Amino acid sequence: MMIKFIITIIVILLILPVSINVYAKDNLMVFCGAAFKLPMEEIVKVFTDKTGAEINVSYGGVGTLLSQIMLTRRGDVLVVPSIYVMGQAKSKGLIAHDQIVTFAYVVPAINVQNGNPKSIKSLKDLTRPNIRVAIANPETVFTGMLAAEIVEKIFSPEEKKLFKKNVVTYPEDFGKLAMLILLKKVDVIIGLHYLSEWHTDKVDTIKLKTDEIQRIGAGQVGVLSHSKNIQLAEKFKNFMASSESKKIFAKYHYFATPEDAFVWMGGKKSIGGEYPASKDWFKNE
Repeated sequence: MMIKFIITIIVILLILPVSINVYAKDNLMVFCGAAFKLPMEEIVKVFTDKTGAEINVSYGGVGTLLSQIMLTRRGDVLVVPSIYVMGQAKSKGLIAHDQIVTFAYVVPAINVQNGNPKSIKSLKDLTRPNIRVAIANPETVFTGMLAAEIVEKIFSPEEKKLFKKNVVTYPEDFGKLAMLILLKKVDVIIGLHYLSEWHTDKVDTIKLKTDEIQRIGAGQVGVLSHSKNIQLAEKFKNFMASSESKKIFAKYHYFATPEDAFVWMGGKKSIGGEYPASKDWFKNE
C-alpha cells in the first residue's frame, strides 16, 4: 500500500506541472481602461464561450494601468481609449509587433443626475455656486485629461478658479467617476457621451458645444510584448475588431467611426493626443 501511495504521489507531481502549463496556455490577463467595462464584460464572455479560454481583466485609469504593466511586466493585452497612451506603451517596447487595432470612439460630455435637478444647461454652469462637480484625475485618467483640457482652454482664469472650487473629488478611473453621479454624490461630472445610455433612469447627458470639445478618444487594443500566450492574445485582439464585437460596442452606444462621432458633436475634432494638465491643477487657489 505504501509503495502504491508513493508511486501515486510521484505521478501526480510529474503531471501537475504539465497540467498547470496547459491551463496557463488558455489564460489571458487583460489590462483595460475603465471606460470600456460594460462592453468588455460581454466581449470576454462571448470570447470565453467560443474558445474556452479564461480571461482575467484589470480595469483602471490608463496611466495607472501602464505603470502597473511597466512595473510588473505581467499581462497579455492592453485596451485603452487613448492613441497617445498606446503610443507610449509602444515606445517603451511593451507592445508586440505593430498591430494595434482601433475599435471604437468616445466623446467628452456633461453628465448630470436624471432629471437635471440643478438645471445645468452648459459648461459655464459648472462654475455656479453650490454645484458639486467631479472630474477624473487628469494625471492618470484619459477622461480626466479631456476634462482638464476643456476647462483650461475654454474658461477664463476666474472661471477656472470657480470651477476648481466646485470640484469635490478626482476619482482614479472612469468607473468611479460614473459611480459618483449614479449615487448622487455629485451634481455633475465631465464624463463621456454614452453614460446616460448605460443608465437611462439615473443619468442625463448634456452635449458640450462643438468649440468646447478639444479632442475625442479612440479605443485601441494591442498585445503586450512580454505575453506568455501571444497566439491567444492575438486572437483576442482580432476578436475585439470583429463585426461581433462591433455590434456589442454599438449596443452600448460607442461610436464605430470618427465620422459617427463628428456627426453627434456637430463638427470635426482631433482624435487622441495628449494635453497634460497644468502643474498647478491640484493647488489651492
